[in-house]
Amino acid sequence: MGLVHDCAVTRFLSALAALLLLPALALAQPTREQSLHHFLQTALADARAEWPDTTYVSAFADLNGDGRDEALVSLYSGLFCGSGGCALFIYTPAGGSWREIAELTIVNAPVRLLATRSRGWRDLSVQVRGGGMERPYEARIRFDGRSYAENPSLAPRVRRRAAGRVLIADDSPSRPLF
Repeated sequence: MGLVHDCAVTRFLSALAALLLLPALALAQPTREQSLHHFLQTALADARAEWPDTTYVSAFADLNGDGRDEALVSLYSGLFCGSGGCALFIYTPAGGSWREIAELTIVNAPVRLLATRSRGWRDLSVQVRGGGMERPYEARIRFDGRSYAENPSLAPRVRRRAAGRVLIADDSPSRPLF
């Protein structure tokens, strides 16, 4: 009976140790938000000295249907914004990091994920306004096989409200980049 009792105690202690270690293991794995934040700080490190007040809003959606979410990042500071809007970067997961798919200029929220696709990737829409434009409009941003269109003011207008969901809204909370 001593051997059976010792085995049961050993199994119990092993199970208890595993349960106690799970939270520590979970902390060791960064969330996608943490991973993206670290990537952005590294990729945009040169901006830190002149634009330490840079903030960003991020959203995640599977744009290419591979089951992994891409990251859409709207950056806000004098470096990334002008009279027509701000920069929107799109990144795809690459191992434990991220790879840039697109950099769009003069983007305004809302940024929407549309139900339609171009070359296997989901279409997006953004607001085009400012920069001397008289009437704002919604532009459809399509994937061309390598990237998304860089300048939304050159993209086709969405003629009637297309089906989709908002990823980045005007009132989405931003967080400091640095």
